[in-house]
Amino acid sequence: MSEEIFLSEYGISNESAENFYKRNNYPAAPKFPQNLTEPRHVSMSDRLPFLPIDWETEQDWATMLDEAKRLSKHYVPHRSHEKHKGWASLVIHGISSVHTESTHTYGFTDANAPWRWTDIADLCPTITNFFKTQFDYKKYYRIRIMKLSPGGYIWPHKDSIHINENHIGPVNIALNNPEGCKFFMDNIGYLPWKPGRAIKLNLYNVHSVYNDSNEDRYHIIVHGQMGNSWNERLINNYNIWKKIYD
Repeated sequence: MSEEIFLSEYGISNESAENFYKRNNYPAAPKFPQNLTEPRHVSMSDRLPFLPIDWETEQDWATMLDEAKRLSKHYVPHRSHEKHKGWASLVIHGISSVHTESTHTYGFTDANAPWRWTDIADLCPTITNFFKTQFDYKKYYRIRIMKLSPGGYIWPHKDSIHINENHIGPVNIALNNPEGCKFFMDNIGYLPWKPGRAIKLNLYNVHSVYNDSNEDRYHIIVHGQMGNSWNERLINNYNIWKKIYD
C-alpha cells in the first residue's frame, strides 16, 4: 500500500523528490483558459499554472551565465533547514547578498524590508544592467541567482499556501537548463525551459526540481511589481501559449 501524500502547514510535501520526479516526468500539457482578454485576467487566473515569457529583444544570456558561474564558490545554501540537496543562492537585489529567504524569515514584510542592490550586483554588471534598464519592474523585492548542483534536487513544496495566492507571480529566468535537469509541477509535468526563457510561475502548485545532469543549473528568480510594459508582454505570450496548450 502506497504512503499517503500530504503537505505540512508550511507547504512541504512528505513525498520524496525522486518519487515526485517519476510521477511527473512528462512534458507539461496543461489546458490554458482560452478566453482571457485583459492583462489582469492573465495575472490573476487560477487556471494558469505557468506562463512562458520569451524576451522581445536580444539579450546577452551567455555573458549573464558566465557572470553567474564566476561566483560559483560563493553561493550560500538556500533553505538548508529543509530536505533540499545542492540548492544555493546569491542575492543581487534584496536585504543582503546572503539573505536569500522570504522577508518574514528576517522579521520584515515586502513593504518595510530595506531593499537595495547588494555587493553581488557590482560583480554581475550585465545581469544588473538588464534588470535596471530592460526588465521594467516598478519595484524590486528579491532578485536571486539560484544554483542547483549536479545530482541536486529541490524537495517538493509549494511557496504559496493561501488560496488567494493561486495565480502566476514570480518570474524564473533560465540562464542555462542542462539536459536532464527538469522543473516539475504536480500533475502538470515538466516545464518548457530553455536558456534565456523566463516563466511566470503559479507557486500555489506543488513543484520540485531534479538536476539529473553533470552541470550546475543557474536560474534567476525575480519578485517585485511589474511595470507598464508587462501588460503587453503578458497578453502577447498568453496568446502564443494558449494555442499550444489548447
